[in-house]
Amino acid sequence: MRHYVTSLNGQRPILIHLVGCGGTGSHLATRLVQLNTTLLALSHPGLHVVMYDSDIVSWANVGRQMFYEPDIGLPKVSVLVTRINQCTGFDWVGIPVAYPASYSGSPKIVITAVDTASARVMIGRALHRNVHPLYWLDCGNMRRQGQVVFGSIAKVQQPKIPKVKTINRLPTVLDLYPELADGEDDDQGPSCSLAEAIEQQDLFINPLVALEAVEMLWKALRYGYLEYSAAYISLEPRGTTVLPVDPKSWRRFGYGVRKPRRKTSEKKKTA
Repeated sequence: MRHYVTSLNGQRPILIHLVGCGGTGSHLATRLVQLNTTLLALSHPGLHVVMYDSDIVSWANVGRQMFYEPDIGLPKVSVLVTRINQCTGFDWVGIPVAYPASYSGSPKIVITAVDTASARVMIGRALHRNVHPLYWLDCGNMRRQGQVVFGSIAKVQQPKIPKVKTINRLPTVLDLYPELADGEDDDQGPSCSLAEAIEQQDLFINPLVALEAVEMLWKALRYGYLEYSAAYISLEPRGTTVLPVDPKSWRRFGYGVRKPRRKTSEKKKTA
């Protein structure tokens, strides 16, 4: 089965909000530069990226994230956007604040690379409430595993193609993992050193998650459709698996499963 991203076709650059510029987000920013450069070379209108993050660069970020010693003490988004724009001539934007619950700008895609379940839930609820972004690409990881989920906020009209089955909506990370709204926050707090940070997240899990995320974007924008909606990365055992665009596969997560109807009480008899 396929999901066609027909709503992303157009003559203007695709507006993307990148939320989080740390472990995974800083690598995503670099990969998005590569993606945009290639799309422009293929006569695609390209991407316009707006980055959000309220953090500043610390010693613990140097080595694991895309920052260097002279960046310490500066806002992460400012460092990344300045470096990207100076090297490429892009006019991308960095906003050094947390992603607002009532955002503006009508992004076509929101990419989240945040540390906590509560942040995902807050952003997910905001996206569903505003319904401006058509797609939500969420990236998450633990110490040696990670996942990327490409979901759609609303149904997207699909083309009619002979012998091709299509799906008009992809489940978001909150659709597949509704327990995120009920569980405890998973924030481990800031690390004081690179050595401590590596104990929480292995050195190359973040760039691998970022690579899988941009690979999904590349397939969607280059070929116009996706045949899988999530990717799972593991460093031990080493491997990557994908979740097909298929309601049967999504039902394993409980998505699309009909809940049993509650028994209605017998109506009271009237005289």
